[in-house]
Amino acid sequence: MDITSMWFVIGMAVATAGTAFATIWFWNRPTLQRTRRICTLLFTQLMVTFTILAAVNAQMYFYSTLSDLMHIADGPPVPDVPVSTVKVKHLDPRPAVPFSDDNGNGLPLMVTKPPLTDQPRTRHPRRPGADPKHGVLVNTTIQGTRTGYRLDTFVYLPAAYFTPDNARTRFPVIQLTSGFPGTPDTWLRRMKVHQMLSGLMESGRMPPAIVVIAAQNPIAGRDSECVDAPGGARADTYLGQDVPDAIAANFRTAPAPAGWGLLGYSTGGFCSVNLALRHPDRYTAAASLSGYFKAITDVTTGDLYRGDDALRRANSPLHTIDDTRRPPVRMYLFAAKGEGKTAREAREFARKLRPTDTVKVQIEPSGGHNFGTWARGLPAAFEWLGRELASAPGGEVGGPAFAGGRPLH
Repeated sequence: MDITSMWFVIGMAVATAGTAFATIWFWNRPTLQRTRRICTLLFTQLMVTFTILAAVNAQMYFYSTLSDLMHIADGPPVPDVPVSTVKVKHLDPRPAVPFSDDNGNGLPLMVTKPPLTDQPRTRHPRRPGADPKHGVLVNTTIQGTRTGYRLDTFVYLPAAYFTPDNARTRFPVIQLTSGFPGTPDTWLRRMKVHQMLSGLMESGRMPPAIVVIAAQNPIAGRDSECVDAPGGARADTYLGQDVPDAIAANFRTAPAPAGWGLLGYSTGGFCSVNLALRHPDRYTAAASLSGYFKAITDVTTGDLYRGDDALRRANSPLHTIDDTRRPPVRMYLFAAKGEGKTAREAREFARKLRPTDTVKVQIEPSGGHNFGTWARGLPAAFEWLGRELASAPGGEVGGPAFAGGRPLH
């Protein structure tokens, strides 16, 4: 049953009206009068609430079917593997010694020595390190050299990063962007992305890659849309310049833009595509799950663009994709059929790409604008993006140790 259709909402409204009419009709009947009045009033209120929720759902496409609503259609199970987590106070954007490159010996400093940003580099007693068998999740912050923002960031390093054979290998980088009001924790707690990545890479479905999850809303409770707002947050500068600079300075990363990409869901899908188009010197590919392609403003964003139509257009991928001066891009566009407008916009955007671009459109036959749908689409998006980054010129991968990486020079 399609619960996003207008006929479903109309049916709910008619049923609610019928419930209200029955309540009035039987109001003065003497049999069990008090109990009946309480029950019918409560039932009518529930029907009113459900009808309002159905109308909102039909407008926003959160759930398209009852099974989707009841989480029957959740994504594939994520491997329940222990991914070691290391807490680091912050990543130095200009380190004297890249903290994860211990003279090319493979096992990075972070699993054997405390803080990574100590300067000058000093000797520390050895201590038990994090087990990198399934990768290591670095819990840290990044302070932008341009913006001054210091925001939470997680960095997932694949198990292959720590093997001796890959001690001088550079890895592709994928930046993740969240929907609103999501945070980096949403990727870990709701999506369990660190365990998903471990499973995909260890099974060979995805080449090993460094995955970065940086906070994207400098003003708490306000949706930045990952743009530089006039007189407001400079989220575009932080995500598109400050974060990549800090990651490249501290980890063995593949060259940009060939080895760098973005992936996001909902608002994060918009962010990924928009950032990739606005920073072609940083990124070569982007994957959008249920993202949109026109700059928006609403109660969560505030007046982001201050009436500047040129700035709004400059942050609308449907317009910037037509720029004849832009280099080729690689795009993965995912949406659920039940999302209606989102799926139509994904197809419209895909039609605008040039023959020199690479695009894959994946329309899920069921599902809506929710985590269950994204959980189903995320593995394939990671696989596609990983392969594209691994095969891009300058980001080639190969070698006997694993199908990923690039040697240090």
